Amino acid sequence: MVWFRNDDVRDALDSSLVEITDIFVRNGVPISHAVEPGNVTPEVIDWLRDLKSNHPDLIEIVQHGYNHCLNYSKVIGGTLQKGEFGGDRNYQEQYQDIVAGKELMNQYFGDLWFPSFTFPYSGRNPAAIRALSDAGFKVINGSYRTSVSHQIFYIIGRLLRQKILFGKRISYNLRKVPGTALFEIDMNFSFIKMYYEEGAKASFHDLKTLEKKFEQFRGQKTVGILLHHRYHNTPDKIKLVEDLIKGIKRLEGIEFLTQEKIYRAFI
Repeated sequence: MVWFRNDDVRDALDSSLVEITDIFVRNGVPISHAVEPGNVTPEVIDWLRDLKSNHPDLIEIVQHGYNHCLNYSKVIGGTLQKGEFGGDRNYQEQYQDIVAGKELMNQYFGDLWFPSFTFPYSGRNPAAIRALSDAGFKVINGSYRTSVSHQIFYIIGRLLRQKILFGKRISYNLRKVPGTALFEIDMNFSFIKMYYEEGAKASFHDLKTLEKKFEQFRGQKTVGILLHHRYHNTPDKIKLVEDLIKGIKRLEGIEFLTQEKIYRAFI
């Protein structure tokens, strides 16, 4: 099962957002659009609602934080951490932001969106995860790695029923997060190699590298691939998306799903 998530859907209905979405629709592949509820504009809301109504099995709408603010960037436990959520933010303030965002998502999209949550900058702490569960979300997105060291670390963390251990996140990919009502569906790799300027510049993996990354994770039950449409701001970067999709489609035994369908397959 393969799924794609596109982050930072917000203020502008720019050409990269439209063109990339069109690639997915034309190829019959679902895309999960992660919306910033505090920043999304009426133009983008109407566009998404129309798309979802016309292509219900190909367009998924989920929540991406509240307003994508960088609420902290500091050294915590010897590691530089940053994010809208997590860090030393407490339960109550994070719960308020999460619920405020959820209320906007309900207002904008009604029953057209699926209650999955992805954290801007990936920042989170146990209080944020508990707040998400208490706010009624069904799915949380994280990241999953297949190296031996990561697998050992995940096993230890799961045995201890920890969400974060030594400042690093424990993956509960395709499992319930202990002590919560959340099911975790994790990402595996991104089109982007490195970000240089927020919202402006990034370096990308080439197609051969992306295909190798896919093969690395192909043996898993799911493969999650991340993109940020606003960095795909040239024709070659947009074409890279379609080239990878077409390459994956040529493989045998591939099924493309939304987060909601993956959730329903396991729960």
